[in-house]
Amino acid sequence: MLEKIKDWLGLSEQDDYVKDYFYRSNMKAVIYMSVVVICLELWMILRLTRIVIISWPRSFDWLYSHYRNYVILLVAGVIALIYAERFIRGKAKNRKVGTFILWTFSIICILFGIQVGVSSYAAGEQVLTFLTMAVFVFCILYWKPLESFFFSSISFFVFYVMLDRAIPASAGTKINLFTMWITAFMVAMSAYHQKISEAQKGESLEGVNAHLTRISNEDELTEIPNMRCFRRVCTANIVSSVKNRESHTFLYFDIERFKAYNEKYGFKKGDALLKQIAALLSEIFEGEPIARFSDDHFVAYADISTMEEKINQFRERVSALDSEVRLDVKIGSCTPAMASNDISLACDRARVACNALKRQYKKFYLAYDEALEKKITQKQYIINNIDNAVANGWIKVFYQPVVKCAGGNGELVGLEALARWDDPELGLLPPFMFIETLEEYMEIHKLDQCIVTQVCQHLREDIDRGRPVVPVSLNFSRLDFELYDVPQFLNSVAEEYNIPSSLLDVEITESALTDQFGLLQENMTRLRNKNFSLWLDDFGSGYSSLNVLKDFTFNVLKIDMKFLRDFPANQKSVPIITMIVDLAKQLGMVTLCEGVETREQYEFLQSVGCDKAQGYYFDKPLPRDAMVAKYYETE
Repeated sequence: MLEKIKDWLGLSEQDDYVKDYFYRSNMKAVIYMSVVVICLELWMILRLTRIVIISWPRSFDWLYSHYRNYVILLVAGVIALIYAERFIRGKAKNRKVGTFILWTFSIICILFGIQVGVSSYAAGEQVLTFLTMAVFVFCILYWKPLESFFFSSISFFVFYVMLDRAIPASAGTKINLFTMWITAFMVAMSAYHQKISEAQKGESLEGVNAHLTRISNEDELTEIPNMRCFRRVCTANIVSSVKNRESHTFLYFDIERFKAYNEKYGFKKGDALLKQIAALLSEIFEGEPIARFSDDHFVAYADISTMEEKINQFRERVSALDSEVRLDVKIGSCTPAMASNDISLACDRARVACNALKRQYKKFYLAYDEALEKKITQKQYIINNIDNAVANGWIKVFYQPVVKCAGGNGELVGLEALARWDDPELGLLPPFMFIETLEEYMEIHKLDQCIVTQVCQHLREDIDRGRPVVPVSLNFSRLDFELYDVPQFLNSVAEEYNIPSSLLDVEITESALTDQFGLLQENMTRLRNKNFSLWLDDFGSGYSSLNVLKDFTFNVLKIDMKFLRDFPANQKSVPIITMIVDLAKQLGMVTLCEGVETREQYEFLQSVGCDKAQGYYFDKPLPRDAMVAKYYETE
């Protein structure tokens, strides 16, 4: 209740916006008021001058007493008009001076009204001059209620006293003056509260506009610029200067292991970390455009000459943010020229360069260039055409022989089915050009299903022709087991072509076994129940080889080719391979070593009891026709 009374009386503390709103409103009102006053006073001075000319001569005292009030009010009006106009245009900023001029002008107006009004009343005329000045001061300008009450009360009281001395006021005159005072005060009160309401609505609207402006240009979480603001600023920089385009580049930052940080500490601390990273970016790239791209990704438009130093500093500072989760930064870049000065395209290409670093653990920076652009174009071609490749027979099966090693002399005991893409435009594509891309875009199952189908077709053809067929091993990606039911598909295709499961071996890479443990265990059990032979491919390529042997059951252990590199120069391979072969035998597994390229390597494998071997020493992967011509009887 007390607060409402204080608000009604204008005693509540007003914020800077409301004070400024009132002050500006009064300055605008002063312009209208002073113009009217100046016009009236000029008219009165001209009228008086006409009288003087007609009734000349007049004494100096008469001239002084008649001109004085008009001139004083005219000068006050001109001064008030000049200041108010300069304030509105932003040239006059001293508000104390403005407040003094406002009060002085108001007092002069009231005093002028009192003097002229009393003189008119004494001469038997109306007191319109005083009422006019009272309307100007109390109804056009905006006063706090208490200010209005005291100022209007004093003004009307002084006017009444002087009027009563000139001619004793009648009861009607007293009532009229009292009514005029009440009216002036109430109008002033109403104007004040209306202006307060306008100020509050204006402040609220301005706050909303400021919020909308902020969120349209600022990232809500980190409070650094968002991409909309970043694109606008960078566009202005690029358009304004050719030199700027040549000396700057776009950087895309991806915070490594941020997901692990979130999992360890929770999303709240993850958000706090993003704020810290944004603050570091603002500090290190001070004066250069930066923004939050999305999630834990940021961008900057940096000067190439200082970029390396700043990147290194940023990585060091980010790495030091947490001692338990080893945070790091991958960074891609793209110059404006590589994106035709298109900001969005440049940021996307910098992101592409950054993503190309995902599996490169020792490299943290990559610039988008023509070689990468070609690679991206090829990748997009692969994704766009995998369905066409399968439907039109562009996917071919190449076969690489698997030979007997221990107790044999290189006899053919199996084949590995390898995928090749024979494209009508690009020619024969090697596996690295399409397998990784298909895995990245979750399309690898289309390739692998195509290979399984073709292998079964070839085996059926060989059986029907009476050829001495051997088992064929099939490579499956980890994603295959996530994207479809591998055991059901493999069994259905084998049944469709009437292929015994003993002729189809399933190769699973060691790296695939580190994810989806339960899913793979279930699928392997189902495959084993259907009598498919299970191979552990690339044994030794990962960091959990022995755990894999403990947790999973395989028929064949395929030793990764890297163990034979530099053999016999690197003699450490001898005890390692020997130990692996012995371990496999103890676990009841057949061993196969890939990557055999020399007679010496083959003889070594024979000597340590390795069961099977595969490599260029025996043969490279061959197309179906070449494999048939070389290893099967010619019809």
